[in-house]
Amino acid sequence: MYEIQLFGSTRVRSGAAALSGRDFGGVKPRQILALLALRGALPKDELAELLWFGRPPANHVATLESYVSVLRRRLDPRGSARRSVILTRNGGYRLDGDRVSVDVARFDALLAAAAGRGPSQALPPLRAALTLVNEPLLVDEPSAGWAVDARERYRKRIVDALLGTATHTLAVGDAPAALEFATRALRWDPLAERGWYLRIAAHKADGDRAAALGAYDECRRLLGQELGVEPSVKLRDLFLDLLRQDQPAGCVDGVVAAIRAMARELASVGDLRAVGEGAGTSARRLAHLLTEATELADPPAPLSAVS
Repeated sequence: MYEIQLFGSTRVRSGAAALSGRDFGGVKPRQILALLALRGALPKDELAELLWFGRPPANHVATLESYVSVLRRRLDPRGSARRSVILTRNGGYRLDGDRVSVDVARFDALLAAAAGRGPSQALPPLRAALTLVNEPLLVDEPSAGWAVDARERYRKRIVDALLGTATHTLAVGDAPAALEFATRALRWDPLAERGWYLRIAAHKADGDRAAALGAYDECRRLLGQELGVEPSVKLRDLFLDLLRQDQPAGCVDGVVAAIRAMARELASVGDLRAVGEGAGTSARRLAHLLTEATELADPPAPLSAVS
C-alpha cells in the first residue's frame, strides 16, 4: 500500500520505505506523481500541458514516458512496469486506486461525511480531516499554475472546515476547543470575519471579557488597515453585548463603565503596558473602542427626528 501526502511536501510511504524531495528522480517525476494523485487519470497530452506550463517540447511524449519510467523505478526499484502502481490506460496514466491512499482524497471524504450533520455527528470526521492539514498543499511546487490553483482551493476548504469545527465545538459547550479552531482558521485567513466572530464568542463563553475585547479591537484594526472596512453588524452587536454584560439594558453610562472596567482588565494582563506599542497607542485604541461603544449604544438621532 502506498500512502501519498500532498499537504506540505510531497511524500510517499510504502511499508518502511519513504520518498521525498530528490528521491523521486527529479522535479518532473515528482510533479507527475502529484498531478496523478490530485487529478486522477490524465491523458499524456494533458499531463504534458500541465508539466510544461502549456508549452510542451516537440518530443514531449517520449520525454514524459521516460519521466514515468524513472518514477516507477523510484517507487518500486525491484518491480516491473506491468506491476507498477502507476498504470498505463487509454493513452494516459492513473494510479492504482486499490494500492494507493492520498491524503487529499481522505480529507475530501471526511468533509463529505460531516456535511449536513449536527455538531455531535459532524465533529469526529471534521477533527479527523483537520489532522491531515498542518501545512498548505504542495509546498514543493511554489509556482506551477496547477499547484497554485489547487493550493488556493484547498486553503479555502481548510478555512471552512476549521470554522465549521469551531462552530460545532462552541455549540456543544467546548469554548477552549472552539477558540483553538477559530484561531487556526485565522492563521490561514486573517481577514475571515467569521473566524473573528467565533474567536470573540469563544472568549466570551469562557468568561474572558478582556480577551474578547482585545480580539475585537485587533479585528477592527486589521479590517480597517487591509480592507478599509468596519466590522460587520453581527460582530459589532457581539462587541456591544460584551460591554452590556451586567449593565442595565440601553444604559450608555453602563457601557462607559464597562469600557473603563475593560481598561483595568487589559492593564492587568499587560496590554496597556505593551512595550511594542507603548501606552500612547494603547490609549488611542481604548479611546476608539469607547467612542464606538458609545455610538453603538446611543446612536445620534436622524435629522428628521431633530427637526
